[in-house]
Amino acid sequence: MNRLQNYEIIFEKEFLRIDMAKRQQAGALLPVIPDRVKWDDFLAAVKAEWKTWRSNLERYTYCLAVLYGGLAFYEYDENTFWPQFAKAIGSESLPTSQQTEINLAFSKVAERFGLRLQRRENRTDFVGSAVYHIGIPLSLWDGFLEICEWALWRDDWKILPDKEWVEFVGKRAGSRQRLKKFLIDNREVASALIKEMLDARKILIEDERLTINGLKLRSEYFDEVPETAEFLRPKAPDSLFEDRARLVWNEQRSCISLHLPGIATDKLPATWRIGDRTQKAASTPDELVLNSVAFATSLFLKLESGQQSETQKIKGLKPWGLFDLEIGGRLVSSRRDILPLRNYALISREKIKEISRKGFEEDENPVNESIELQDGTACFITHLWPVEKFAELSLKYDGSISKIRFRTDSKIEARFFIGKRSHAAYFEHLQNSIKIEELPILCVSLPYGYFKNNEVELYKKFKVLIDGKSASGKWRYLPPQENDDKEFCFWEWGSNRPVVEIKHGSMRSFTELRYSTPSLKGERILSVESPEFKDTFKIYKDDPKYGMGKCWANLPGVFLPWFLLCQPTTGMKCEGMKWDDLMLAKDVIAPNLRISYYLLRKYANEGLLEQKGRRWMIKESRATFIPFKQNNCKLEYCGNPSILWGLYRLMYHKIPVNQLPIIEIIEKRGVPPYLQMIWDLSLRGEIERYLKKKGVRICQKLWIH
Repeated sequence: MNRLQNYEIIFEKEFLRIDMAKRQQAGALLPVIPDRVKWDDFLAAVKAEWKTWRSNLERYTYCLAVLYGGLAFYEYDENTFWPQFAKAIGSESLPTSQQTEINLAFSKVAERFGLRLQRRENRTDFVGSAVYHIGIPLSLWDGFLEICEWALWRDDWKILPDKEWVEFVGKRAGSRQRLKKFLIDNREVASALIKEMLDARKILIEDERLTINGLKLRSEYFDEVPETAEFLRPKAPDSLFEDRARLVWNEQRSCISLHLPGIATDKLPATWRIGDRTQKAASTPDELVLNSVAFATSLFLKLESGQQSETQKIKGLKPWGLFDLEIGGRLVSSRRDILPLRNYALISREKIKEISRKGFEEDENPVNESIELQDGTACFITHLWPVEKFAELSLKYDGSISKIRFRTDSKIEARFFIGKRSHAAYFEHLQNSIKIEELPILCVSLPYGYFKNNEVELYKKFKVLIDGKSASGKWRYLPPQENDDKEFCFWEWGSNRPVVEIKHGSMRSFTELRYSTPSLKGERILSVESPEFKDTFKIYKDDPKYGMGKCWANLPGVFLPWFLLCQPTTGMKCEGMKWDDLMLAKDVIAPNLRISYYLLRKYANEGLLEQKGRRWMIKESRATFIPFKQNNCKLEYCGNPSILWGLYRLMYHKIPVNQLPIIEIIEKRGVPPYLQMIWDLSLRGEIERYLKKKGVRICQKLWIH
């Protein structure tokens, strides 16, 4: 029996399980589409038997329906379909006459099976029909997730008038015309899919034991679009992949390996096998080092347990692989045309002749750097470190051109920032709170077009509280900057005393009701709360030291990275910042300055900053004292500027304000920028004690290289 004949029988059984009434619905054919391993095997059978099948396309009617649907699901591109079809049947191209012949056969099959055919401009839209039959193609899934993210914040998304639905979907879908058309033309089905995702998110957040194997969603949505896990379990997306094997790149060890999941004890003993390499399975996660073995088109990982075996197909690194360094070095799908803006490593066995980058750091990261893997395998690496809000990678390999765009997350985010420009460092970490002089900046960033009226919706969604009481003030909307896809709203405090309290005591009438606006000096708890977000900020508000600001007039300047990274990011902690966090902080604190990725790397090379996963953070602060003329000493400092703010407040009480030294930014060839102050020599001991108390390392020189 021919292989296609076998598939015809299999697909017929699967198809007959779909109720006739449901076949007219969008996505009806998706359950019949095979998983990646079986799909590739099916395509191999199609390619081998196409010449005979073409002469009688109605011979394998179920196979024809699945071929159209599978290409729409796995291979669909917004602008093309027939090149993918030609590749599937082993042809370089398909003439128009042959396309017409195949479309005619497909239309007959669709009518016979009760599948709906889409019409556009008085003609049948065959590509649109194929997309309709499977729902959301993999290439559009990341855009669909943005719609789901939007629905999280819109309590009324299910009851929006059709006109508003079209308007908002159009803004969120952007240039993805097929996604836009699907969501508008099939609102009922699209709404059901959105609700399914929102329900799954709720379940997965509440039950941390569940993994993707416990969901109805196809595994391809996770394997090829990791943002799915980030949406469904935002605080711990990796936990959803604990039972999936993943190809990862370890930068420190120069090693490519497979992350192996833990196996249930009732399946042990068991063995992992990939090619001629084997490893005993364990109940805890493990790794299987591959290195040179990884440079294949596909890898087949088999788990053998007794008389049973399970096989997982994993995309290999031929001709190249792109690893996301911010999610553990995991391999991302090479089929994606839009990816999150993060740090990546492009690895190939052979040199890629043409590589073009935009929005990535290039001076310190040349293309096709030669490296040697742990097992001695020679290969090439190109690091992609973003320096802008948007980036693009284009590469040509063996005549095939790939283009990937990178952009920041399309989510609502709320942030605390201590202040603008130099005031961003006007705070000090105390034991249980943060001392500040001014009320902080509260900022909410929204993807463009999220709400019809941002200010009205923000009042509904976000509450600003001080000690649990509503704070007086209003949200101030800033229109998006040119070429920006985000909008910003800032909380404008009503006054320096933004809490209104009713005075207690006896009163004879309502007109005698008296209010007070208490001073905020002392310990307070600030919070911003919404259905999807809550952040609490415990502060100690102190009086400002007037006249001290002139000492900070030169800042932040090129010392900007330190002013961004010192910001408390969660509650009172400094947990570091992802690249898009840095971009957002810059837009708030110093919108006219640029972040230099090159500078971040220079500080990291000196051991002052470090990158853990996706986050940049301050590793240490350093200071050195150098004798200066007369009775002065020079303090050179590189590190957290908020520590200096505490020092200046301390010295404010020791010397007249007009004698506090101006903080200068020093830029010298060969070393990153640092700060310099000239202090009276008699104060050195006290300054040194204070800096050591705050964890600053006092050393003979700032630089280790």
